[in-house]
Order: sequence, then structure tokens, then C-alpha cells
Amino acid sequence: MPKKSDTREKVLDAADGLLQEGIRPTQQNVRERIGSGSITTINSALNNWWQTLSDRINRKDQHPNLPEPVISAANQLWDQALAYAHHSLNKEREEIQSLLLARKEQGSAQIEQLRSTVDQLQQQNTRGRTQSDELKEQYLELQKKLMESETALIRATSERDDLHRKNKQQEIIHRHSMANTAAHSASDDIVSNPGQSEKLFEARVESKLNIIKINELTSQLQSKSDECITLKEILSSQERGSLQQQHRLELVIAQQDTRYDEALKALTDCKMQLSLAKK
Repeated sequence: MPKKSDTREKVLDAADGLLQEGIRPTQQNVRERIGSGSITTINSALNNWWQTLSDRINRKDQHPNLPEPVISAANQLWDQALAYAHHSLNKEREEIQSLLLARKEQGSAQIEQLRSTVDQLQQQNTRGRTQSDELKEQYLELQKKLMESETALIRATSERDDLHRKNKQQEIIHRHSMANTAAHSASDDIVSNPGQSEKLFEARVESKLNIIKINELTSQLQSKSDECITLKEILSSQERGSLQQQHRLELVIAQQDTRYDEALKALTDCKMQLSLAKK
């Protein structure tokens, strides 16, 4: 290895000497001047000599009074500085690329996490809205059932009142008939008028049947009334529960909307950072 380095130095010195003599350095005349060395080594060194010739001439022109050893040492120092700068630049470039890769991986992981969070929030919002709709449907169904019960209660009340009225009318007729019978004060007259006795008997039977029916209707009315009261209580409780549930759902949805907006903003910022990092 030192022999090769010596050959390169000899080639450079020989080329400088030939150039000072006004002769163009070539592989042949350089080899003749140094007396030894392979053509490959001479060719490589000569190519390097031609590449650095312009810089060395410029340096000599800029500092014509400097001795050659000083210029040579300065050139070596400058070359070392350039080599160190290139090495530092490459090292810094590798560190930056490694940092960008790490930030890209971290950003990709954050994006996936944010997307997962956004999907979960959307699903929670959907479930919350579905629950709210179900509660509204239950509330409307209870209202419908209560309305039907109240309608049946009104109908039964009307029917009971009609029976009460008919029963009173029959009682009046019955009392009137009894008064007429007492006015005649003759039992044979009653016997001689079997049609009137039959009517009185039918009126009494119908009156008793009406009383039985009135009692049944009264019982039904009480049952319907109790049912309406129960439905109203259930409806009131359901309404309060529905309002509370709706309030909670609205609060949860509002919080989730805020988290959703924050997640979207973070996702946008992360994408922007990745885009800037790529540039």
C-alpha cells in the first residue's frame, strides 16, 4: 500500500515537472520520467492530477508568494476539511432520515389509532340515537294505549249512565203502576187484568237485570279507571325516564361530538406533519 502511494506522489511530481517544461503529461512520458509503476496506477494518479490541476493553479494565482510546501499543506488541510464535512453531512443526513422514518411510523400509528377512535365514536353515536328513537316509540305506544283505555272508559261510563237512566224510568213506571193498583184496591181486579201483572213482572225482572248489568259496568269502569291511572303513572314515569335518558344521550353525544372533532383535528394535524416531513 505505501508503494502505491509513493507511485502516486511520483506521478503527481512528474506531471508537475512536465507541465513546467511545457510538455503535456501522458501515461507514457510520466512512466518514462519515474522509471517504474503500473499503467493502472499511473493512469488513476494522472486523472486525479488533471482533476485538481485547475484548483491548484487558482490557489497559486491567489497566493503567488506562498511557498509550495505551504500551498501543499493548505491543500491537504482543505481536502481533509472537505472530507470531514462530507462525512458529517452524510452522518447528519442518515440521522435525519432515521428520524423521519421514526416520525412516519409514529404518525402512521397515531393515524390508525385516531381512525379507530373516530369509528368507535360514530358507532356510539349511532347506538345512542337508536336508543333515543326506541324510547320515543315506547312513549308513543304508551300514549296510544292510554288513549284507547280512556276511550273505553268514556264508552263504559256512557253505557252505565244510560242503564241508570233506563232503570230509573222503569222504577218510575213501576211505582206508577203500583199506585194505580192500590187505587183500585181490589185484588180481583188485578187478577182480572193478567196483562198488567205480566208487565209489572217483566219490568221488575228487567230492572234487576239492569241493576246487575250496572254493577258489572261499575266494576268494569273501576277496572278501566284503575288501568288508566296505572297507565298514566307508567306514562309519567316513562316520560320522566325518557327525558332523563334523552338528556343523558344528548350530553354523551355532545361530548362524543367534541371528541370526534378533536380526533379529526389531530388526524389532520398528523397528516400535515407527515406531509411536511416527507418534503
